[in-house]
Amino acid sequence: MRTYDKRIAFLISDQHLIPHGGIGQFAKGFVEMCDRINWKVDILLDKEPTNDFSNLIKDLGANIVTPKESLRYSDHTATFAFSDSVNFEKVINFRKAILKSFETNVYDMIVCNTHEAMTAAHAMSIGQYIPVVFYTHSTYMIFREKQKFSDVFLNTYNDFYVKHTELNDVYVGTQSITNLNHLEQLGHKNAAYLPMSMTERDLLIPYTGEQKGVLFIGRWEERKNPAAYIKVMKETGLPCKVMTNTSGAKKFEKAFSEAGITDYEIRAGIVGQEKSDFIKGCKVFFMPSQGESYGFAFLECLGHMPCVVLDNQDWSVNFNEKYFYKEKLENAGNLIKLLYIVDNYYSTGALDYVKQLDNDVSQKWIQFLDNFVAKCSNTNAAKINNYDTVCYRDYIKELERGHLAREDFESVLSNRHKFIINTYTDDNSYLSKDPGYKPFEEETGESLFEFI
Repeated sequence: MRTYDKRIAFLISDQHLIPHGGIGQFAKGFVEMCDRINWKVDILLDKEPTNDFSNLIKDLGANIVTPKESLRYSDHTATFAFSDSVNFEKVINFRKAILKSFETNVYDMIVCNTHEAMTAAHAMSIGQYIPVVFYTHSTYMIFREKQKFSDVFLNTYNDFYVKHTELNDVYVGTQSITNLNHLEQLGHKNAAYLPMSMTERDLLIPYTGEQKGVLFIGRWEERKNPAAYIKVMKETGLPCKVMTNTSGAKKFEKAFSEAGITDYEIRAGIVGQEKSDFIKGCKVFFMPSQGESYGFAFLECLGHMPCVVLDNQDWSVNFNEKYFYKEKLENAGNLIKLLYIVDNYYSTGALDYVKQLDNDVSQKWIQFLDNFVAKCSNTNAAKINNYDTVCYRDYIKELERGHLAREDFESVLSNRHKFIINTYTDDNSYLSKDPGYKPFEEETGESLFEFI
């Protein structure tokens, strides 16, 4: 039976738990990172998973927690038929997932990766006892004064969640020092540099196989600027390689056809070895994106091939300009053709740079959690203080609540410092005043001891 040092509640919507896109990739990389540093992750969803990607996440060691009964989103989508705003049904579903998870386990940190999860987590008012992190996956959360792109979300939605980043007892976690500095300039004293781990670990290993094609990664949307990629590729006549989602694949096929481009390969929703091989098998990466909260796809490619970005964006300041090229759109084609014939790319040291960034990731998260100062109770009034050793799940059952109240787990969080041992298994959380205590469970995951 494996035990863990920390337990993290990772909130993400079923909509975002997908293999393509930065949020889903962050989820995968975070679970893998936590496994390496002996932290247990419970993924809290707003509803039952609808994507096979959730099975991969479970195979990596995470638990999946969903509400007992999820509210449907049909009323919300009918109300916002041609735009979108705050989905209050989703907020309630996340609240249900949080309450369900606290029926069985207690946590050291909550990380929110979907906007509505931020609302639900903050409403629990437990940020004084464990860090509650709002992670910046949206460009609006960082560079809101520079947002220029059409967006399905109403301004009221973006304004609502920008205000969330200013709330008390939350941390705004972000991917880079550049983002951190920008948030601090905006007055965010609660910003924290919490970088993303490399999702596909094979991308940290050199590649010796054949490379062919100019790669594009991303959905077909204005912000990603796929039209620029089509234009430049038509000019170069080089083979096209595209990694996107299912709907994006159809749009790229149509665009290639209209441009008269026939030498192309499109992969949709790929992960694991297939994704690593596809990326490393490309000769040049062209990322014409106009807006990114970080640019994780860029990092995935930077170690293995020359990377070209446009000169009219500012997200690439997250990376050392020594290792990539910025160019005007009208000159990008000529530059890409020159880079396409370059060999021995690994001599540039770009992969070593990427590996160093990745090496720092887990330590930043560990330091963040270690430096958090929790509010602690100075009284022994809470019932949890009656126990020398306790399985949290059994303790909650002993309370015999018809409906768990936030005060039930708040009292545990505020008194947890009085226990010497705080440890976790795959299914349970344990507290003990005995420094030599080690939990023991049957194969069912049930704890084996009696209450005092």
